[in-house]
Amino acid sequence: MKLKKIGATAMAITLLAGGGITNATYAMELKEQTLTKVDYQAITPLWESISGISLSISAEGTTLYPEVYIKAKSSSGSISGTMYLERYDLGRWISVTSWNFKGTSYVFLSKSYTGMSGVKYRTRVVVTVDGEKAEAVSGICEI
Repeated sequence: MKLKKIGATAMAITLLAGGGITNATYAMELKEQTLTKVDYQAITPLWESISGISLSISAEGTTLYPEVYIKAKSSSGSISGTMYLERYDLGRWISVTSWNFKGTSYVFLSKSYTGMSGVKYRTRVVVTVDGEKAEAVSGICEI
C-alpha cells in the first residue's frame, strides 16, 4: 500500500513540476467517436446457392455507413447485385443512391453517404448468386 501512495505522490509532483512532459502531450486530445443508432440484421433462409446475407446501416453525425455482406455456399459461387441506400419520405421508401458489386465466394461492400438530419434511412440489397435471386433490407437508422 505504501508503494502505491508514494508512486501516486511522485507522479503528481512530476506532473505539477512538468518533469519531462512536453506541451505536445497536453495538445493530444481524445476524439470521441459515437455511432448513432446502429442496426444490424442477419437474414438466413434456406437458399440453394446463398449461404447468408447480412446488412447494416449506422451513422456518425450526418454521415451514413451502409454495409452488405453476401456469402455463396460454393467457393466458386458467382455473386452480383446492387446495394441501395433508401430514405423514408411521405410513407414510402425512396432510393437515394446505389452501388453495384460483383464477386466470387463472398462480397463485402461498405460505403459512406452524407444524409439529412431528422430523416430515416435503411439499406436494401438485391443479389443474384449462381442464378438464385434474393432481396433483403436492414433495420432503420434515423439521423
